[in-house]
Amino acid sequence: MTAADHPGRPPTLRADQFRQLSEITRLINEGGDFRDVLVRLTEGVCRHSHWAISSVMVMDTDRQLSISTVRFDQFLTASGRRSTMQWDLSSSPVREVVSRGRPLVISDAASQDKYAAFRDDARARGYHTVVLVPLKFPDEEGRAIVLSVLANEVVEVDEVELSFLQCLADLADVAVRRMQALREERAEAERLRAITTNLTSALTTTLDPDHATDLYGSLSRLFPTGWFAIDLTTGQMLCDPADAAPLLRALAHRLPESVVRTAMKADTDLGDQNVRLLVGDETHAALMRPLFIDGSRVGALFLLGAAQLAPNEQIAADAGQLALSTLILRNYMMFRTREQASRRLILRLCQGDLRDLGSLRDEARLLGFELDQPMFLVGLRSPGGAVAGEDAHSFVLRTAQRTLGKAISCRDEGEICLLIRDGEDMRSAKQRELFIQRIRPILPDAIALLSDRIDQLDQVAPAREACAWNLQVAEKMGARGWVDRRNVGSLPSLMAGLSSRVADRFLTDTIAWLTEDGTDKGEAMLQTLEAYLATGRRPQETADLLGIHVSTLRYRIGRLTERAGVDLNDPEECFQLELALRLHRFRTSYR
Repeated sequence: MTAADHPGRPPTLRADQFRQLSEITRLINEGGDFRDVLVRLTEGVCRHSHWAISSVMVMDTDRQLSISTVRFDQFLTASGRRSTMQWDLSSSPVREVVSRGRPLVISDAASQDKYAAFRDDARARGYHTVVLVPLKFPDEEGRAIVLSVLANEVVEVDEVELSFLQCLADLADVAVRRMQALREERAEAERLRAITTNLTSALTTTLDPDHATDLYGSLSRLFPTGWFAIDLTTGQMLCDPADAAPLLRALAHRLPESVVRTAMKADTDLGDQNVRLLVGDETHAALMRPLFIDGSRVGALFLLGAAQLAPNEQIAADAGQLALSTLILRNYMMFRTREQASRRLILRLCQGDLRDLGSLRDEARLLGFELDQPMFLVGLRSPGGAVAGEDAHSFVLRTAQRTLGKAISCRDEGEICLLIRDGEDMRSAKQRELFIQRIRPILPDAIALLSDRIDQLDQVAPAREACAWNLQVAEKMGARGWVDRRNVGSLPSLMAGLSSRVADRFLTDTIAWLTEDGTDKGEAMLQTLEAYLATGRRPQETADLLGIHVSTLRYRIGRLTERAGVDLNDPEECFQLELALRLHRFRTSYR
């Protein structure tokens, strides 16, 4: 645009126009909100340049309309007030400006036919030259917007004028982005205040046993998505009861083994893990965070549908994780205290230490267990003697108490030993099988053995000894789940049930002189005696079995008779020797 286009305007007017940028900038920056910035932009263009009218136009693709959302016209006429504020998008230049991303100049809107809606509006309101400049930012609904300026006469628009208008558009972009940044900062500060408030509330309810259930609502306000947690110290799921999500209802009805197994994989070294949870026939994505106390895994937190957390969400998740760990800490410390007392009590019973029955009964009562009532001893062992961690031990005990009845437990040499009060659930094969199913996520290959009913405390020690031997036998035989004579065998079960003191004395009285030799010659004599008794004391069959000459066999038998003073012609003495040999082989094979 040149000075010749506006008679009477001095050449210095172009320079003054750019000097007005600082005033327009100040005006724009004083905007209080998004719409206020647009209002000040349109006003500033008209008050500090020669353009008569300015507006911000929105491209509404959903309704296929071009809408003048903000307009400044200081000389608005009566006909202008009656003019429309929106046009059909197909007859408006706004779509073209947005798609091209460059300014568009319409020399005389009133005389052109390409944009019929603009032509009609220009004739109604009396304007001619129009310039449309795309703005880099959308409106608050995410729609593209365009700045338009209008002159009441036909004017020339040169590159300098376009640069001036583009500069105004860039100033508006800077102001809007600054405002958005400030709004985000304020929202972030508000979120952090909410996190602090909810964390304080959560920790308060966590430490107050009477209001512990209020914690879940506070956690729902902290976490960015739906959530639940697995408490391995109790074997239970924790969630907000007010959340009616179908997934949480399904988990509350029956906690799948696969979910517990997934919780067992939570590890502080791995941090947050994206996992897939199979519940029923559906798979759900979740972000799993480990819950640890004093180096022991006590559970896992699951944030549903969250693949990655934003910084503020990370803070909220950390806060909720702390609150949950604090809640579980009470259960954990209670279990640790009871575990120590239970271990002390059970080991004394298993060792036959009954010197102070009064103190034993008192310790049991503190644990809620009566020693004067009939009970069963249950032994659990994992293949290879893998030692169960505190999380697994706690889970097993809680499960036993819910499915089998009153129980106390301890870990002893790679096994979990439980004393369970006699009752209908304990005697029910269905309940015992349910117990094994429930602990399978924690101990997938567990071997379980049930003792005979214990009516006297002096029966606990031999029951424990027999249980330990039978568990070893069952492991060697590849048994899983509940084991008894049907899957262990009657003779091994009988042998395992012998007291170690009785078995040692029996072996000492019969074949200790032979088994304690430790030489190759002693092993050959042992094999000879076994083969001789196994063939019914028939020399030729025995010699053929051993692959030696019959005279060599007779020599060995003579040496055995002379050395041990045994009479191999006495059937009763031969039976004792054969029983001793079987017991010896059994013990050496499973130790």
